[in-house]
Amino acid sequence: MARAPALALALACAVASGSAARAQSFLGTGPAERLTVPPTGDALRKPNPAPPQAPAQPSATQGRPPAAESSDATRRSQVQATIAPARRLPAGTRGFRLSGEEDVLQYPVYLTEGQVRGGARLRVSYLSAISVAPEGSELTGLVNGTKVGWTRIQAPGAVKVVEFAIPDGVLKAGYNAVTLTASQRHRVDCTIEATYELWTQIDPSRSGLVVAPAADLDLKSLAALEPDESGALPMGVLLNEKPTLPRLERMIGAVQAVAVVSRLARPAVSFGPPLSGRNGVNLLVGTAAEIRGTDGVEDLGPITGPRLALLPPRGNRAPTLVVTGLGPEDVRAATAQLAVAGDAGGSAPGAALAPLIRGYEVQGGERLELARLGVTSREFNGRLLRTRIELRFPADFVPADYGKVMLHLAGGYAAGLDSSAQIVVDINGRNAASVPLPYARGEVFDDQAIPLPLSLWRPGLNSVEISAQLPNASDKVCDTLSPAARQPRFLFLDRTRLEIPALARAVRSPDLAAVKAGAVPFAVPVTASGGRPRLVLPVTDRETADAAATLAARLAIAAKRLIDFELVPDAGGTEGGAKLVVAPARALNPVTIQEVGLDPGEIRRIWAGRAETVATPGQFGPEGVLTLDRLRRNLPMRCALPPAAVPVSVAAAPAAAPPSASAAAPAAAPAPSPRSPPRPASPETDEELVARWDQTLSGAAFVPTVLREGWTRLANGALRLRSGVTGLIEAPAAGDVPVNPRASLIIAEDSGGTRLSETTVLVTAPNPSMLKASVSCLVDPVVWTRLVGRAAFLDASDGTLTTVEPDRVALIKTRIWSLANFRLVSAAWLSLNPGYYVGMTLFMALCLGLATTGLVRQLGRRNS
Repeated sequence: MARAPALALALACAVASGSAARAQSFLGTGPAERLTVPPTGDALRKPNPAPPQAPAQPSATQGRPPAAESSDATRRSQVQATIAPARRLPAGTRGFRLSGEEDVLQYPVYLTEGQVRGGARLRVSYLSAISVAPEGSELTGLVNGTKVGWTRIQAPGAVKVVEFAIPDGVLKAGYNAVTLTASQRHRVDCTIEATYELWTQIDPSRSGLVVAPAADLDLKSLAALEPDESGALPMGVLLNEKPTLPRLERMIGAVQAVAVVSRLARPAVSFGPPLSGRNGVNLLVGTAAEIRGTDGVEDLGPITGPRLALLPPRGNRAPTLVVTGLGPEDVRAATAQLAVAGDAGGSAPGAALAPLIRGYEVQGGERLELARLGVTSREFNGRLLRTRIELRFPADFVPADYGKVMLHLAGGYAAGLDSSAQIVVDINGRNAASVPLPYARGEVFDDQAIPLPLSLWRPGLNSVEISAQLPNASDKVCDTLSPAARQPRFLFLDRTRLEIPALARAVRSPDLAAVKAGAVPFAVPVTASGGRPRLVLPVTDRETADAAATLAARLAIAAKRLIDFELVPDAGGTEGGAKLVVAPARALNPVTIQEVGLDPGEIRRIWAGRAETVATPGQFGPEGVLTLDRLRRNLPMRCALPPAAVPVSVAAAPAAAPPSASAAAPAAAPAPSPRSPPRPASPETDEELVARWDQTLSGAAFVPTVLREGWTRLANGALRLRSGVTGLIEAPAAGDVPVNPRASLIIAEDSGGTRLSETTVLVTAPNPSMLKASVSCLVDPVVWTRLVGRAAFLDASDGTLTTVEPDRVALIKTRIWSLANFRLVSAAWLSLNPGYYVGMTLFMALCLGLATTGLVRQLGRRNS
């Protein structure tokens, strides 16, 4: 297949006035780097600066007339001018990085009927690691399963842009599946460790489908609203005056409806003037009297009841969605209509990918073949094969050691592998099991059972990575061009399956995993929670309202429905349901901070230097930051703070973090993909693959399942037993959660209530501008999926999330009582509290002994 032509593109990351040597990057780590335009389609490294004195060998540009240099600059500017804007790709849980020897990224992209007509192209802008060997590495683009082009991966020093023409008839109205696959090999190192140095970073600001704007957008196709350069959906809520709390409540409801119907996982809300450009949508929410006089409203005609209307773009303004009615109740009714106005049609691959991109939803008691999750059978000739899948567990799932998920592997491995070859299964970044590949002659297996403990799974999204480590003797020579390097080492079959047992259903409290997974406790029915959930806004400045609306939209996406928040200015009182408090730290009542286990004095000391920080002009937070350095570090684009707000020093040294605190950096551990790279152009059936491997290996043997080592299990059990017994003797004192001094945002949940209606979730930052920027980073899917524990501290300068696990958790009922669920919840509770289990066992043994003694005394004949 012919390689698609590469299109050169210049990305200016910083505009320097004066000498380039004085220009500083955004992060202040050295001279600002530029994404240069090479003369050809290949990405070139930045040329070294010419020495001050004449060198022995003149440079390529030395001696050229000024006219030639001017001609080059003109040609490059013409190339930039011919680049049409693209319909960007949405943000997902995997981010935008292809890592390892083989990897895949998939994005569902919704198009209207008008957009699929005419010529279209797939544009990919990328940067690669210098260790990637271009002669053995390829980047392939597919649309709806059709391969549209490929290119050698060669962009270590500058962003390279390639475009692939999409054949007519491939794109469909509705959802389309855009797939990027990478096959990467190392230049000089053939060890398994070296495979972690291989990566290709997609630049989200320039990549996407080159199609016309959606001129035929309507209420049924709101999913066609285009994301911005970071993959987020901008929503501009129009204001003609400062809204009252009831109107602001209705506005936030409409924001939630757009977030639910658009199916984009990353909202970005702002109150104020209308948005411009082709990205996002403007929202006009209010009664007929409240929106009277707004530009374009006169085109609606008489408003006699609940009304939804989509006003087309005017000039450079984004389209405007109007949600109105005669009175407040009509506006609420129109909002409810908006939340169900979407269309889930499209191509077969696109319609299947749209719900799968959030993870395959499981309820327990299921048997899943990986083919249903998008995994395909394939042969692999590298050293480390990684197959990733994503499963979404219920928000009220109780993770504990009361059952196991069984993974039944089907596949085989070639002869000649090293004795260290093995299969490793990781769940959410933690090792769950490992199985050796022991036979030197190789093996084909059809049902290799591997138990995976339920305690490693979490409510919400779970990433499962099945890795095959396949070293052999030829890796020591590392001749990447030899025929032996192309021989397959592993066979993975898509009939590999997962068997999920019945799950215990109750909410762990406190646990932010339930909040991010299903908006618990805010999305539970009013009858179960005790009243409408309350969104507490002690101050209603514009930036705080932006942060609150963005959070509400993200929670509605997690719940997959509208959340009927009641806006109140004060967290006091006992009436109503659960509370979500969003405010800068100085606007909070100290009692509210203490409710979630934080020390108001410590927060005041740590954030004293940043409470008065004012955001400096420039790109940060909601606008996003893109530099070569950030692309290499794989930082979420919206995770950036203004220079004046970057924490350099702290006012006081905080207490040391407890052993339960854990840090999760999204740059270091990208979320897994729900689908593996596509099968070859001429695929073989599973039967043909198995038969060929059987003939090659001359026999098959059973690979025994290797459980965790006994000593580790014994040691962990002893530690849990000691902790449980200690807890029986002396209850641990509830201490304040230590605050991370680099945190720009704190989100914490209280642990004092036994009912969902008594739960309080606090989201706070040093000041309103940092609150808005940090929430914009928090709702990034890569960051959001790592939200767990009793409290989480976000450093929004790079997206690092530090979590603190609770000392004790309570299990709160969420469904009607049943014997089956009661048994599972009881088993889960006992596994979480081994001390009670031991005490109950000893008590029962004592009772049995006493009963036996009493019975034996009455039997037989006494000796005189």
